[in-house]
Amino acid sequence: MHIARYILLLGLAFVLQTTWLDFISVSALKPDLILLIITIIALREGPILATFLGFSVGLLQDAYAPADFGLNALLKCTAGFAVGHGRSRVVSDNLQVQVALVFFTVLLHDLLYYAITNAISLIDVPYFWIRYGLGRAIYTGLLGAFAYILLPLRQRFIRS
Repeated sequence: MHIARYILLLGLAFVLQTTWLDFISVSALKPDLILLIITIIALREGPILATFLGFSVGLLQDAYAPADFGLNALLKCTAGFAVGHGRSRVVSDNLQVQVALVFFTVLLHDLLYYAITNAISLIDVPYFWIRYGLGRAIYTGLLGAFAYILLPLRQRFIRS
């Protein structure tokens, strides 16, 4: 049952990522909802499920924009595995740790994306990483803080 819920949540995040996030962009910066959901799954369920779902939704992203086919699948499954594998080494129940994990996951994901993609030259990677990667990491981290605050409240009201 958890897997179906996560698949639906990732599907919703994909639809929002590709359609509605242009309306809440700040200076052309949009949060990475898919990577946020993959991080949440990795912290809750571990590396296996997060790797599988990260690869699946990354492949879906690559099919949507096939310029560097396979890159999103590689990076999303790597992020899911890394966070899921590292969850036992950090206090993943702490809100600050969760937000920091989201922040650094997005930051590292964007660095690798800009370094590997064919869309920009290697000399422009630092500029794109600082200009877009840092802003996306902060924006996604802030949304992650709200998500991590609201998830326990939702569970508390549903169980009552």
